[in-house]
Amino acid sequence: MARRPVLGEDKTPKPVVLEGGLPFRVRGMAVLAWTILLAERVWAALTPALAVCALSLALAWSGLPRLVGVWVHVALLVLAAMALLYAFWHGGRGFRLPAWREALRRLERDSGLAHRPLTHIGDKQVSNLIDPAAIGLWQRHRKRLMESIGGLDLGLPDSGLAARDPYALRQLALLLAVVAFFGANEAWLRRLDQALIPNFAGIEDGDQITVEAWITPPDYTGLPPISLSLAEPRADGDALKVPMGSRLLMQAQGLPTSGMGGPATLMANDDDQPFEALDASTQRAEATLNAGTSIGVKSGFSTIVEWPVDVVPDMAPSAVFGGTPGVTDRGVLRLGYSASDDYGVTDLRLVVSRGTANFEFKLPLAQASLDKEGRHTAQGGSFQDFTAHSWAGLDVELRLVARDAMGQIGASAPLALTLPERKFYHPVARAIIELRKRVASDWQFHNSVARELMVLKAQPETYEDRIVAFMGMDFAARRLMASDFAPSDLPPVLQLMWDTAVDLEDGGTSLALSEFRRLQQELQEALDRGASDEEIERLMNQLQEAMNRYMQDLQEQLRRAMESGQPMRELSPNGLKLSQQDLNQMLNDARNMARSGAKDSAKQMLDQLQKLMENLQAGVPSTLNPEGRAQQELSSELGRLMQRQQKLLEESYNAQRGQQPGEEGLGEGEMDQGQGQQGEGLPGDGGNGQGPGSGAMGQEQLRRDLGNLMQRFGNMLGDLPQGLGEAEQYMRGAVDKLNQQDFGAAADDQNNALNQLQQGMQAAQEMMQRQAGQVPGRGTRSKMDPLGRPADDDGPGGNAIDSSDVDIGTGKDAQRAREIFEELRQRRNDPNRSKQERDYLDRLLKQF
Repeated sequence: MARRPVLGEDKTPKPVVLEGGLPFRVRGMAVLAWTILLAERVWAALTPALAVCALSLALAWSGLPRLVGVWVHVALLVLAAMALLYAFWHGGRGFRLPAWREALRRLERDSGLAHRPLTHIGDKQVSNLIDPAAIGLWQRHRKRLMESIGGLDLGLPDSGLAARDPYALRQLALLLAVVAFFGANEAWLRRLDQALIPNFAGIEDGDQITVEAWITPPDYTGLPPISLSLAEPRADGDALKVPMGSRLLMQAQGLPTSGMGGPATLMANDDDQPFEALDASTQRAEATLNAGTSIGVKSGFSTIVEWPVDVVPDMAPSAVFGGTPGVTDRGVLRLGYSASDDYGVTDLRLVVSRGTANFEFKLPLAQASLDKEGRHTAQGGSFQDFTAHSWAGLDVELRLVARDAMGQIGASAPLALTLPERKFYHPVARAIIELRKRVASDWQFHNSVARELMVLKAQPETYEDRIVAFMGMDFAARRLMASDFAPSDLPPVLQLMWDTAVDLEDGGTSLALSEFRRLQQELQEALDRGASDEEIERLMNQLQEAMNRYMQDLQEQLRRAMESGQPMRELSPNGLKLSQQDLNQMLNDARNMARSGAKDSAKQMLDQLQKLMENLQAGVPSTLNPEGRAQQELSSELGRLMQRQQKLLEESYNAQRGQQPGEEGLGEGEMDQGQGQQGEGLPGDGGNGQGPGSGAMGQEQLRRDLGNLMQRFGNMLGDLPQGLGEAEQYMRGAVDKLNQQDFGAAADDQNNALNQLQQGMQAAQEMMQRQAGQVPGRGTRSKMDPLGRPADDDGPGGNAIDSSDVDIGTGKDAQRAREIFEELRQRRNDPNRSKQERDYLDRLLKQF
């Protein structure tokens, strides 16, 4: 029976949801069918608008907008905009989302299902809801519907556009757009900008665009400018590395400079900045690169060009000491150091600190070279005289502080050191220094120190009645006793007391050497900054005068010491002997190198000259016993043998280059009999350089002479010096290669033999000195006067002076002399050096 309605009850039938529904696979296919319906309707709605866009792009890429007048261009833009709006309205006016039943119906139709089972399976029973029979009948109905659902399928989407556009005008618009795109080629983006932006300014704006960029690194980097061009893209896609602070200049032609599309925009430093118009078609922009990952140009709505860059920051410099500083016999501190930076250190200073107080001064640096990490590393050495400082003899800390062109600072680790203190032997000089220390430690002692200075001044016989010493002590005492004396007045008094003591001790020699150091430093700085030839010549002349004055003061100091009966320093017979003429020649060679433009070689020569000057000593030469003379003779013969090997090496180099060797050798049969009395010419038949194997005869004779010398060394020293045996083997190999006319390989063996001979020379001298109980040194001495100069036995008294030789002592100085000798020898053997420089090195090496 039907249920009677109740007053106020909703009369709308309420379907009862029974258990069950669409299977999972049916539900998934239905969702897919709904999606296809949505895509078809969206595509059908958008197709008119897309056709209008394709047609507009075809017109834009064809270049038509810039061929017509500006107002026609504007009309085309308005027409295109109206057409696009109409197309959107026309396509979207009938658009609605598909219903769920439409998706089920689409699935039934594509799957070929009869009686619409998917549509009806969602029906609800609306009557006899309490009748079990009706309910069972309804469930059997649903079961038959479910059983009738077989395989499901969906066809391809079909928007129905073919029926609405039978002439395929939409494909025609697309085809025109594609053809116009390929016709525009690389200018497609530019033409699009031209179509969207009317040319109200009347600029001649074509497809040809030129963009050029120049990146100029900072001057201190020493890097060349970088040029970029739109027409020449980079071969690799890697980011271009540019130093921070580089200057960018970008110039563009063919882009709008004003109006709606202009000016162009420079993209740099992660920011945009407008170009500056130079004329109707050219514009320029500048920037300093400090950040960002790319640089480029934008115009209108498009990016014309973009280059990836890597802005490399400038790292801080670093500096390190080259080992523990040494001290010369005069108490001068010898420093070695190196400093490095990305692009080179511009300033290096040594900071000396004690507690909170410090002082600093500039250090010279040699030409920088690239290290393994690509940093510019410069090494240097310096002699610093701190003996006059009030901290002499006290513990201090040294620190290197390097600065680069950007002002960045890098410091080394602190180095603890006791500043060298000079020892004074003159009694009055020593007393003045003790008084100076007292007043320097506490300025309130100035009155007592002044009284003691007056006492010293009153005894002129103790300082040889020297007027300079008298005036120095008198002025210092009067200044210390002044009623208005203050601590600020102390430094000049301390300097005066120091100068007075030094003048008493060495008669102005230290002052002359200080002047030499100052001028040498000025000359180094002038060479570094590329000073004019006139300035360098003036400094060279002043340096030569200071050097000669120092040598004269050194001789005068020793003369006075001998006359006053002071104890003399005994010089080692193995010290290096240099004459004043050699030192002047060394300076003249540096002068000639500077004139010819070889500034680096001139600086190296000046550095070597300073090292020699710092180690000069004056004293009494020691005498040699007969055994010492025999050992010295062996060393001399080995030195002459090395010179002969050097000349054979030069012949091989000349033959390798196809040059005619000089007639420097001895004739055949004029062989050295081991007495060391022949000249420095070549033995054998190698002197004329004629015929194959002529150099081999000279090399073979040299090898035999070395064998005889090795036997004599063994008899005298009980063992062979290390290196001589290896030299003999290299000579044997050189003989074979010379016979085969393989001059390049022969030169290599001869150079190796020369190196081994040098090692043998060092080993022999060390063995001789150990036998004599001496510190190993280098060099030999003949009979000399107190200044280390060769004595002329034929002169009156047997001591006539004919040169100005000065000796370099043993110990650390001798070790340094060996290092200098090795460096000079290696440079002499370098065939790439100029003949002038090698001739000078020959003269210098003869002193060994």
